[in-house]
Amino acid sequence: MATFLSSALAVAALLQAPPPGAASMPDSLASLRARLGRDSTDGAAWLLVGRAYLGLVDEAHGPTHRPAGDSGWVRAVLDSADQALVRAAALLGPPGATAAGDSARVLRVGGWSRRARLAWETAGIGAGPRDWGPVPPDLRVPPVLEELGENLLRACPMWGVLLTADDADSYAAWYMRFARGLRPDVVVLPLAAWRSDAPLRARLGTDLRLGRRGSDDAWLAELVKHRPVCVSMAFERPPEPRTHIGWAIRSFLWVAGPLKEQRVPPRDFVFAALRIALDQRDPWAAPALAVYARAARATSALCEAMGTFRVSREVATCRR
Repeated sequence: MATFLSSALAVAALLQAPPPGAASMPDSLASLRARLGRDSTDGAAWLLVGRAYLGLVDEAHGPTHRPAGDSGWVRAVLDSADQALVRAAALLGPPGATAAGDSARVLRVGGWSRRARLAWETAGIGAGPRDWGPVPPDLRVPPVLEELGENLLRACPMWGVLLTADDADSYAAWYMRFARGLRPDVVVLPLAAWRSDAPLRARLGTDLRLGRRGSDDAWLAELVKHRPVCVSMAFERPPEPRTHIGWAIRSFLWVAGPLKEQRVPPRDFVFAALRIALDQRDPWAAPALAVYARAARATSALCEAMGTFRVSREVATCRR
């Protein structure tokens, strides 16, 4: 009974309070709150509320960045997003039951990755879960994204900076890095966050010894002098700053910089979760398959490993 009352009070507080620190709430968020006021068991509405809160956070870290003193506001919005997405996931079914429920869980990982970047703005890339966490033990992504994140991290050289493109590869790599503890030497960073978030860019520029570099990707040429840079093949092509960078190919990545250790052989990568996700029509299979298909066009030896897991038939390059 006490647990039920606590949950009910949390839901009521989230519905009644305006976005933390906001003078007014967006019309879309206001309408969603009204919808939940009529039916607080509407999981789809909770998912949309969580997504809307994450949008507010992204706006706060965009070109018109909120003052550094407003970090408390951003953390409060992230808290609200997390509560909404936890509620959505609970209402939309257990992991794997519904696409919407899994999306809520993936977006929740996205919220925690934003929380980490918020800490990096002031404390640098040395800030870990002890500073912005701890990572909730129930944080999850679908197995196909776990597999994608593991493959990307394994392909990146030691002490690399992994630049990611979109929700699938960004959240997958971040989850495996921080929730599962894989490859603690690698910095996982969405390229869009570097380009749009000036305070984050300034702090990481200092930590990575880049000097004063702008958002036009000129920093990449400097970064590859110090550390390996890995660009996810969720991008169609690697960034092209004015200073030429000689990108090499390592399975699912374009890489440049100091590359000392041997690469992971293509036959050692696994695609078992992708096969299951394709059979179950998991919507997260599509972005993972797109990465792997681009990788197979660049590294034909991956087709053998894909064939082991009956995935090669899904990739045009491997069917030739």
